[in-house]
Amino acid sequence: MMKKAIQKFTGPYSVMAPGLLLLAIFAIYPTIFLVTISFQNYNPINIENPFVGFENYSRLFQDHNFWNAIKVTAIFVVSTVTIEFVLGMALALLLNQQLKGKRVFRTLILLPIVMTPTVVGLMFRFMMNEQYGILNYIAELIGIKRTAWLSDPDTALPALILTDIWQWTPFMAIILLAGLQGMSDDTIEAAQIDGASKWQTFIFVTIPGLSKIIYIAMLLRTIDSFRIYDTVYMMTNGGPVNYTSTLSWIVYDKGFKFLDFGYGAAICIILLIIVVTLLSFVLRKIDLFESGVNNGK
Repeated sequence: MMKKAIQKFTGPYSVMAPGLLLLAIFAIYPTIFLVTISFQNYNPINIENPFVGFENYSRLFQDHNFWNAIKVTAIFVVSTVTIEFVLGMALALLLNQQLKGKRVFRTLILLPIVMTPTVVGLMFRFMMNEQYGILNYIAELIGIKRTAWLSDPDTALPALILTDIWQWTPFMAIILLAGLQGMSDDTIEAAQIDGASKWQTFIFVTIPGLSKIIYIAMLLRTIDSFRIYDTVYMMTNGGPVNYTSTLSWIVYDKGFKFLDFGYGAAICIILLIIVVTLLSFVLRKIDLFESGVNNGK
């Protein structure tokens, strides 16, 4: 009897054990290690890594490069997520119509997503080359002078934003399309019968109906945009003069170039706090939305 009770209690845990073990190895332990070395003057080639308390964090608030990275990251995240949402919604609405060749078009727009950011960054680096890039070639054909896309402070960050938009707008479109196809046609038809125009139906029926999906899609893209590194590495290396230096980039710069792992870990912790705060805010919005729907019922 006791043996059966023990098996009943431990059964689910034995099934989950492999997954929990992997989670502990690849998520929990690295996080604990990261927090620990953020309070140390950690260098992997040193035998001793003295405890320095909050010194690494105090350095952050006095570091001009850190505040510049905050600004660059904020501009990048807000620009990419906003534009990708607008273009993704337009694509989703188009693909939700009864059009010929819709399946082929759906397949084609997925191509940027399946390409790795490293490959996309290298491709756009060649396309934006000042001497032989195709974008400057097309610009000359229509009478516009050549532009040093990746070495000009005025165009380097917009070039990164454009690259990210090209790759990840289809991702936003697919999520929003799934939301559109999951909506009931009855609500939209009722609004149209009451005399609502297409624009009014979209603003007052479609958008509220997609609220939860929109929150989730924008949250996923926001988190991913904060982690931008591959494209920066392939296209600009944080330049020119730190104009494209994001938080993820300076973590690499401080940690792996200068072996200042403690300082890089402190930056990671700040980045983690920012992302978790955004995540909590969005999840709270989703909970409030669901509560409102349930109360409405």
